[in-house]
Amino acid sequence: MTWAVFFVILFCLFWLNPNLYGLALCMALAVVFYFTRPVIMRMVWRIGLHRGVNPEIVSFLSKELLRFPLHKAVFYNDFEMTDRLLDEGYTVAHETDDGQTPLHIAAECNQPAMCRFLLKNGADINTPDNFGGSALHAAAACQCHTRVIKLLLRYGANPLQRDREGLTPLEVARKFNHRNIIDCLLKYSHGEEP
Repeated sequence: MTWAVFFVILFCLFWLNPNLYGLALCMALAVVFYFTRPVIMRMVWRIGLHRGVNPEIVSFLSKELLRFPLHKAVFYNDFEMTDRLLDEGYTVAHETDDGQTPLHIAAECNQPAMCRFLLKNGADINTPDNFGGSALHAAAACQCHTRVIKLLLRYGANPLQRDREGLTPLEVARKFNHRNIIDCLLKYSHGEEP
């Protein structure tokens, strides 16, 4: 919002309530809104950020990733902070205690744009975590949308890679009953484009 719009709003509020107290109240409300708008917008944006992702995973990651700045930035889909941390020396290969890379986090949190950003910055698409799961496994287990699945497949994710339990991403999706992902992976296995 530009200052011109701010003053137009202020003028309209004053015009509706011309007494001095009204002006002071209107001015205070306008100033508060103007300076807190980014915070309010971030709060509204974060409410819908992890829609479709397993709530237990979101709760776990919001606490677990506090010690991993790059992973935390990826979790909150914060491109500016992610880019800054990469410039400061963090790498897309950095792992959590569970062996998860930032790509694992972006995949399981249904963030296709962040996955693309990490892949373009050199993330290895088939790197396994400590449980043998790739980013494709993480996406199949933790969320129910297909956008990330399709993106990872287009970038060369191996749909036949097995985790430590011997499960492929398709079998992981079946385990968690993620119908959309199951259908997507079955179509891909039959030669259809993701």
